[in-house]
Amino acid sequence: MKIPRNAFTVAGSICQCWLFVYRLPVAIAQPLLPAPLRLVTQGGFAFMNIVVCRLSGMRPAPMPASIGLGYWHVAYRLHAWAMRSVGQEIEGLHFLRSDCDRWVMQRAGNLLTDFNFHRSRIRVVDDGASVTGFVDSPDAPAHFHIDRRQPPALSEGSPFSSLEEAAAFLKYKPYGLSVEGTESLQAVRVRRNEAEWTSRVVSVPEAEWQFLAGREAVLELCYEVEPIDYIWERGRSVRVVACA
Repeated sequence: MKIPRNAFTVAGSICQCWLFVYRLPVAIAQPLLPAPLRLVTQGGFAFMNIVVCRLSGMRPAPMPASIGLGYWHVAYRLHAWAMRSVGQEIEGLHFLRSDCDRWVMQRAGNLLTDFNFHRSRIRVVDDGASVTGFVDSPDAPAHFHIDRRQPPALSEGSPFSSLEEAAAFLKYKPYGLSVEGTESLQAVRVRRNEAEWTSRVVSVPEAEWQFLAGREAVLELCYEVEPIDYIWERGRSVRVVACA
């Protein structure tokens, strides 16, 4: 019997979190995104969102946090949208790959979700002034360095006029989107208390992701997100209009 994907509502907390957003040419991003999803674009660019986060208390809702699982999660997601058959847009993130440091999460994640989990060793060192991270993966290694002492700045060639404009545009909508068919998506809604969402843009003097190699990706900005509770609702089918 096949287990349906994203069939359970899951609760947990984000303890540490950094969101790296890269721009890449639409022509390069387009083959990565299956129809009927469409790329969110600005100035001829699409956007890849890479999250590095430490999760705790991950468990089926409404079970208590004390039985939950903690692990590091790195995920590569494209900003995407689709037109619903009722005439409204739905926007969110389409997962291309996830890395995690717990074998149980890899197996459960691939059995119960469509987030494409891989087992990797993930190390993050935060000394207050800076953050250094490593993803030890045979096929998608990565490392990054964040310097909290340096002011962040827009990269050359940005389609935005200011960091504030970029941050407002690139704050992702709370849906995970995957394809069920040519006219159907599965949407996983993310619930969080928006009044408790606190983030700031930080400087990234160095970052390298093998997953982005050859894709002409340029870092647009990096958010550092304060701890916050999340609920990932069970997936639901959404009828959409097929791409022209």
